[in-house]
Formats: sequence, C-alpha cells, structure tokens
Amino acid sequence: MGQRDDGVDVVVVGAGAAGLACAADLVAGGLRVELLEASDAVGGRMRTDRVAGFTVDRGFQVFNTSYPQVKRRLDLRALRLRPFTPGVLVHTDDGFRRFVDPTRRPREGRDLLPGRLASARDLAALGVLSARDVLAPVRYLRTRPDATTLTALADAGVSADLVETFFRPFLSGVFLEDELETSARFFHLVWRTMLRGTLCLPADGIGAVPAQLTSGLPGGVLRTGAPVASLTDRGVALADGGEVAARAV
Repeated sequence: MGQRDDGVDVVVVGAGAAGLACAADLVAGGLRVELLEASDAVGGRMRTDRVAGFTVDRGFQVFNTSYPQVKRRLDLRALRLRPFTPGVLVHTDDGFRRFVDPTRRPREGRDLLPGRLASARDLAALGVLSARDVLAPVRYLRTRPDATTLTALADAGVSADLVETFFRPFLSGVFLEDELETSARFFHLVWRTMLRGTLCLPADGIGAVPAQLTSGLPGGVLRTGAPVASLTDRGVALADGGEVAARAV
C-alpha cells in the first residue's frame, strides 16, 4: 500500500473510541484526515464477537449513559441499551448483601438498614457524599483540593470497614488499582456519573459503540489492517513499507 501523493493534514493512529472521536472532530474542523488501525476492525478494547450465536464482548465492558462524551456523540436510542439492575452484590461473612440506590429501588433497600451492610454513621456519610456529588456543579468537583480516593473517603466520614467491604473491591475494578490512590477529583466525577446515569450494554454488544462512531466518518478516512511502524519526518511509516505523509500525527 502506498501513500497519498499530497498527504493529509492529520494522521490519527488507532481506531479505538478515542481515535474515532479525534478523527471525527478533525474532520468536522475541515481537515483532511486518515485514521489508521492495525487490526481488522475498529474499537480497540471495545470489541464484540459472535460465538455460537451468542454476543460476546472482549473483556469487562459497562456502558454509562451519563458520561459527557456519550451524550455528545452517540444516538443512545439506536444502541438499544439494556440496563443492568442498579446496585451491587457485596460478599460478606454473613452472605451476600444487596447494595442498591434507594432512590431507584426503594423496595430492595432492606440491606441498607443500619447494621446489615454498614453502620448508621456510614450510611449517613455515604448519603451526604453522594448527594453532594450528584447536585454539585462539575466545576466544583474538578477544582476542589485534590487527594487520593482513600483520603477523600476518610474525610467524608466513611469508615475503614465500609472501605474494605465495599469501596476497595468495587473501585479496584473501576480504577484498575487496589490502593485507592486514584485522584479524589476523578473518583467524585465517576461516582457522580454512576449515580446520575444508567449502567447498561448495547443490545448488539459494546462493539456497537465504535461502529456507530465509525458510521459518522466520511468514506476514505478509515483504513484498517494498517499497522504503523514508526514516525517519520513526513508522517508515519507503515509496517508493510508504505508511508502516509501528514502535517501532524
């Protein structure tokens, strides 16, 4: 595969969700763009396979309707979203406890009675923390003095017991680290989206999200099966020996 004689304005490397959004914004700005993807399809980690008639996502996937970029870029109705039951099951020494949002599932909130999953003090602290994150302007959450998530939970009055029973195992799967060293600002923003949005998956799997983003790109922008080997003075060199000239990468 060769190169375009006159090159393009921008080469975007990788057609995951970020690459697709970047390419769309550049195209909307009137630039000539080439989006290069090494694999045979878009999506990066957001891929879905069909196995024996089943829809199978690659890896752990959850779609949150409250993410700002989701609202801005996607047609949620077209994704035919299927919601998860709001809440989590917590494994304790006394068996499973159901931790639900009482504003959505009040009839299933019996495990939120003081003493079953958490103390009355913990429940009050969690209620205040959650109400603030839901109601406060995003600017406030972004500009508060920062600390670790673990410090923020302690400052909010959440006990070490509830951190170990609920927050550490839950947030370890979200932040991909179990020391809760993630920025408290980021924690509050994520907690806000979980409380304000719906956790779900598209009926056709998470791959429907990058597929929809791709559908909005003009023809000729995306090239799959085109791994980039290196940057060059003119743009990028491809693994097959070709080159794509561009003013920016």
